[in-house]
Amino acid sequence: MGDYQKVRVGQPLKISAKCWNRVLDTVATQPAYLTGPGEYSRTNLVVQVLNTTSAAIPVWGVLEVSGVVNDPTAGSSSAAQWRDVPVIKGITPTGSTAAKFVIAVEPIKAGKIGRAAIDGVVQCKLDIKAVSDSFASPQASTTSLKTGQSGEAAILWKESGTGPGKWGLVRIGNVRSLVRGTFSGAWAKGATATVTDAVTSSVTYTAKNYFSSITGTGSKACAISYVGGEWILIAAECP
Repeated sequence: MGDYQKVRVGQPLKISAKCWNRVLDTVATQPAYLTGPGEYSRTNLVVQVLNTTSAAIPVWGVLEVSGVVNDPTAGSSSAAQWRDVPVIKGITPTGSTAAKFVIAVEPIKAGKIGRAAIDGVVQCKLDIKAVSDSFASPQASTTSLKTGQSGEAAILWKESGTGPGKWGLVRIGNVRSLVRGTFSGAWAKGATATVTDAVTSSVTYTAKNYFSSITGTGSKACAISYVGGEWILIAAECP
């Protein structure tokens, strides 16, 4: 082992420059998600989450955010914990409406606290519905996100093909929320229509018109925005 020898509690520690430099090199090359709780890492923001489900969450598993463990109004002890490191409560995702979610960056046993990415770039498992999908959102599962035309995470890369258990690289937060596109024919108030992305024609979205009915035929320009878990029409070319 040379200079690399373990020491016992109470034993004087003498460390060589070679050993110390090796320690620093090791720390510098740790994965981004192994930074301390509450700190920004190189690729994502890692938070502490309590797994309140009855099963262990695997690394890259998904939990929905249901609240916080240490309520800052529940006494001095809880307030002190809140100031130091707020801990999130994680539950099994209830479906695509679970806009608040985290992806575990380490295995988290049932009833235990672990680290999870809540913002930024992180790898995960995807249930790919269509090869053209560019977004991902939670489903009623702790193992993967499902892909779609919209969602709370932008897909940076995904495995080819469709189906569950596919690897993907996603960016949580800061997803594309405004799209310039086109649609064809009339679009009645309260109805949905297919909008084709004006930049990438292979990408389409299903959007809803909450405002005035649009009449006429042919292709029309429009703008849609992602609000409240769905794409909605915000502007359209007059017939």
